[in-house]
Amino acid sequence: MSTSILRGVTACLVLMFVLQVSGCETLRKKFTRKRKTKSTNEEMIVSPRDYSAHPFPNHVMYKQYFVYWKSWNQELVTALNDRASDKKVLECVDQALVNLKKMATYLEDKQAAALSGYIQKTETLKTRVHAMPGLPPAETNRFRYTAERILSSVNREFDPTRMKAHLKPDPA
Repeated sequence: MSTSILRGVTACLVLMFVLQVSGCETLRKKFTRKRKTKSTNEEMIVSPRDYSAHPFPNHVMYKQYFVYWKSWNQELVTALNDRASDKKVLECVDQALVNLKKMATYLEDKQAAALSGYIQKTETLKTRVHAMPGLPPAETNRFRYTAERILSSVNREFDPTRMKAHLKPDPA
């Protein structure tokens, strides 16, 4: 019995050696993915451009930031109304504040000073929201009311059609 087991093991080893030497290489070639295109050693041409100065006039940029601010402030009101997460509310307040500040950079000094009052109110709202994790319902309603007041006041007083005459002159 032991010789038959020995013969079986020997036959198995011989069969494995034969497969190793001859059959596997063709299978490996058969299932190896070949490149469809030849790689070339072409040099890439890079021409740097200067994007520091924007090509748009001040009234277009002011209108753009006004629209951004308005959408973020409306999103803030909606987030407070729907009792969204604190992270969502803080993101809305941050973005509204950033766009208000960018709007102020395009206004003349007198109007920029008037807008700075609303920037201060928005910063105060941001610090109050940041200080109260979890936002209790009574505070959420108060914050929403403040955000709605800022939205309606800035929308009425700093509309791009009204502010067109109060914008800084375009750089030459």
